[in-house]
Amino acid sequence: MSIAYNKFKKRHPYLNLIIIFIVASLLGILIEYIINGDFIGSGFYTALFLMIIYLLKAWLEQNNKNGKIGLTKASNK
Repeated sequence: MSIAYNKFKKRHPYLNLIIIFIVASLLGILIEYIINGDFIGSGFYTALFLMIIYLLKAWLEQNNKNGKIGLTKASNK
């Protein structure tokens, strides 16, 4: 299973992050509902903000791997 997941993660890094955040959000909402009987709607903004940050991180890593964006240290002249 982990080999198939690693292949999926390499082929679809953005979809992988979106699935992780959806599952984590649903689990958090379920736990909050079980414990308190309601959920805090403002938590969606935090999850959305974190998802945008991680999608940008994945985009930068993918572009850096392809050599499109040079985020490495500048050479000394």
